[in-house]
Amino acid sequence: MSKPKEYSAMTKDKLMLYTLIALIAITVVSAILWYPVTPTNLMTGETSLNLGLTVILCALISVGVAVGIDALFYKLVSDSPLNLMSAAVFGLIVTLSYSLGLPSMNTEIGLPVVAPGAFIYVALISLVGMVLFKKLMGRKLVNPAAAAKMLVLLPLFNAVFIAVDHLKTGMLGVPALAGPIGAGILPVGGNGLASFSSYLQGCYANPALMSSPPDVTYLMIVEKFHGWVGGASSIAVIVAGIALFIVARRFIKWRITLAYFASIAIMSVLMSVAFADTDMTTRLLFEVFIGSSIFLGFFMATDPATTPITYTGQLIFGVGLGVLTVLIQTGMNFFGGSILALIIMNLTVSKLDQIGKLKPRTEKKEPKLPKAKQFPAEKVKEYQCMRCGACMRVCCHNLSPILIKQALDKQDFDTLAKLHADYCTGCGHCTFICPARLDLRKSVLTAKGMLRQE
Repeated sequence: MSKPKEYSAMTKDKLMLYTLIALIAITVVSAILWYPVTPTNLMTGETSLNLGLTVILCALISVGVAVGIDALFYKLVSDSPLNLMSAAVFGLIVTLSYSLGLPSMNTEIGLPVVAPGAFIYVALISLVGMVLFKKLMGRKLVNPAAAAKMLVLLPLFNAVFIAVDHLKTGMLGVPALAGPIGAGILPVGGNGLASFSSYLQGCYANPALMSSPPDVTYLMIVEKFHGWVGGASSIAVIVAGIALFIVARRFIKWRITLAYFASIAIMSVLMSVAFADTDMTTRLLFEVFIGSSIFLGFFMATDPATTPITYTGQLIFGVGLGVLTVLIQTGMNFFGGSILALIIMNLTVSKLDQIGKLKPRTEKKEPKLPKAKQFPAEKVKEYQCMRCGACMRVCCHNLSPILIKQALDKQDFDTLAKLHADYCTGCGHCTFICPARLDLRKSVLTAKGMLRQE
């Protein structure tokens, strides 16, 4: 039997497990909150399946499709690894980023937001995401769940992205974000100062409480009854997200989340000033706590594979995401604008990776490492790099081990020289910390030897 090897305790499977637990907790909270609600279409009087049960069934369908496709590719494609935990996480994100519920003020539905139509769409998004963006795409350039959702919903462009329901200015008087937001009762016929707070109450309050709906602060932070499943309770998302960040702080890109919400708050205040809002808090509450913002900020914007690996790049990514989100939601009245903003920012990652890299040094400084854990050699499983960037923070010489490995794989000697692979002294910290269990030490030392031969 081979001698046990020492690594940090965190593995990719364990990180996926922690993420899955956080997502399951949010799913359960959403299902419990929405269980008392049976959506009724005010225009037709038709009722649908209980909303809480719809959440559970959507989750089972999306996870089942994702895991099934992962297992199928493993069986049929020789170089496709089995990543059931990662597939399950993806499936849950598909459901939690899907809109459910029939708002009281709704007059048109372009997207199925109740059963059974919702079942078809979460299954289709999971299928497209797994096949196109997780299996067939070499390096993931965009968030798979976000890209798959946008692609599947593209035929519904007029109803979903232009948001016909959000642009109504007739009897309902639904206000636009590109204008002053006021407080009080929604004006009939769209006359007078638009009351966005009343609109939020009509859209997100429990239909059984529409005669005396809770205030907007309670709705946006505690419980919403329409929109992204993952955003039903902002408190649940915040608690689950922060718990995950604490447990996996070296490997989760929490700086993106921090920069994202800070920039959204600042942009919201600027918009309130620009449009002369009489009620600045309502716009702020909406922009920060709408489901597509709060859930995306914690669990989609931090996807390691499609976000920058440097700290500075992560901060720029978060700020850009926040600014674009507010601009899209204000200019287009596309209230899920964060998902489009995320895809746009994903496309800048290759450039952002070049910003904020630590300056290599010849002197050696020992970093603080997590506690070591022994793993049987035969159970050490190697995965594809998940782009957490942890190896760059523990290098004694401030090198970028994963970038060196990528340059080595491409035989790019100019890049290897610029990355100063020759500074490596073989401490092995990069291999020790890597949750994907890549032998980065071997790659960097190989690159060093090749540079010396050159």
